[in-house]
Amino acid sequence: MDDILQNWVKKIRTNDANQVAELYHDNGLLLGTFSNKERHGKSLIFKYFKKLLKSKVDVEIITQHVHKTNTILVSSGLYNFIVNDVIIKARYTFVFSKNKNNWKILSHHSSLLPDSV
Repeated sequence: MDDILQNWVKKIRTNDANQVAELYHDNGLLLGTFSNKERHGKSLIFKYFKKLLKSKVDVEIITQHVHKTNTILVSSGLYNFIVNDVIIKARYTFVFSKNKNNWKILSHHSSLLPDSV
């Protein structure tokens, strides 16, 4: 199951918004780390990544917790974005939906990691 999330990381590292957006379901939802808008649909998701990937971006998975059925996979945890060599700590939840043999991102929530209480 690591392969599904690692594929997203690999596509982010290409700096190609088209490759990243193709991982999302046509009606997918993105609540992105660097935006206060809901991005519903592949077109709006593409625009988010096109803007983000104008910077040098990398992702490092810190923790991953997976729950899976035959057609749904949920992956949650912590990751770091490295944007122009600055580390930005965040948390994430991906919901993947399986259609035939392909997994697509149905929902992706990412937010800055708050300070500890």
